[in-house]
Amino acid sequence: MATLDNRDAYPNLTRNALALALDTAFFHTALNFISTTTVLLTFLATLVENEVLIGVAAGVINSAWLLPQLLVAGLAARQQRMKPLLIKAVWFTRPVLLPLALAIWLLTPNHPGLMFGITVVAVFIFFVGDAFASVPWFALLGRVLPPTRRGRVIGAGQVAGGLGGIVAGLVVRNILGNTERFAYPGNYALLMVIGLVLFFGSGLAVLLIREPKRAALSEASPTLRQVFKMMPSLLASDHPFRKLVITRVLLGFASIASSFYVLYATQRLGFRAADMGYFITAQVIGSVGSGLLLGYVQDRWGPLKHMRITIAMAMMPPLCALLAGLAQQRSPGAVIPFYLALYFFFGVAWSSISWPFFNWMLEYAPDERRPLYIGLTNTLGAITMIAPTIGGLLVRSVSYPAAFIASIGFALAAMALSFKLPCTRRDGARYQEAD
Repeated sequence: MATLDNRDAYPNLTRNALALALDTAFFHTALNFISTTTVLLTFLATLVENEVLIGVAAGVINSAWLLPQLLVAGLAARQQRMKPLLIKAVWFTRPVLLPLALAIWLLTPNHPGLMFGITVVAVFIFFVGDAFASVPWFALLGRVLPPTRRGRVIGAGQVAGGLGGIVAGLVVRNILGNTERFAYPGNYALLMVIGLVLFFGSGLAVLLIREPKRAALSEASPTLRQVFKMMPSLLASDHPFRKLVITRVLLGFASIASSFYVLYATQRLGFRAADMGYFITAQVIGSVGSGLLLGYVQDRWGPLKHMRITIAMAMMPPLCALLAGLAQQRSPGAVIPFYLALYFFFGVAWSSISWPFFNWMLEYAPDERRPLYIGLTNTLGAITMIAPTIGGLLVRSVSYPAAFIASIGFALAAMALSFKLPCTRRDGARYQEAD
């Protein structure tokens, strides 16, 4: 195995680092215009008045990124080059935002129920494409950047994307708040178009990456059927990896309340749809902090410490929501700082929630197994798609605070299990073939 920072093993390092940073910056900026935690949820809430249905929709959208991962992993494991697979995934699915924007503009006034279904399907397709891009993207990242440079490169891109996201938050507030100039539903359609343009910038950055030649595979890569057969034995024999998967799933269930912060704000605490711009700005400022955290902690101390800090940050949004509810009973104006803090911590935690887990696998697993490990982790993580539905049931049958408390409980469980994971930066803590 190569040393942690053998520059000779990574040709075109500067070019690839710049391309990946630009890709990350454009992608994170674009996501703010189609945010599944603010913009899309507020739009769906204008179409239906049912928390459970919105929770189901959020779960379906989340599953789009998780479910195809093992299929992609099996496909990627049989490829000598990752870039062609990545380019196809990026350029064939992201344009779906354009017909979605047209449908929002033309169908929303007279067919809200139909528009609800079209929105969920279109965003589902978008994230399926992102799932097909993610496995080769992370495998490519492991090939073109040394472990001690990945954090600062992707962190820099995330910081740049965060600064772009601050501007995005102001733009979103202006477009959703100025209904005389940007009337509903055209305002939401416009946000989809702006997001699409920025996603194209991300796709262009991908084209600049130069992938190094990979030696021919020493043995035949497993078929998809063989990959599925390998899953039980892989989880049974590789104890550290199994603990990582369970930790990731527990943390995924901490998102049980994520789809309902904005609804709680607008339905219970007196916020308006235009205030989503403030929330996005606070979330983006948090993502900038997350990028700095990724760049410094990841490279200096490794993914395990980064993972624990991220889990701790994931506990803060539901706690802030609970405090906002208590503050609202005394003074309605007092909820504002709590909700800005909520979205700040949300940005810190969830904008890079996968990074420490992926970096742990990139350092732990050998190159030929990385797609399988990444795909298996994300596919098993698809069970968390039911988290928003459970959250919706809790909100509807109990209360919003019940969902917030459940979120904190799952995060605490993930934190406890993370202390049983080995540190990949220590000698002897990396992958070894099971006996």
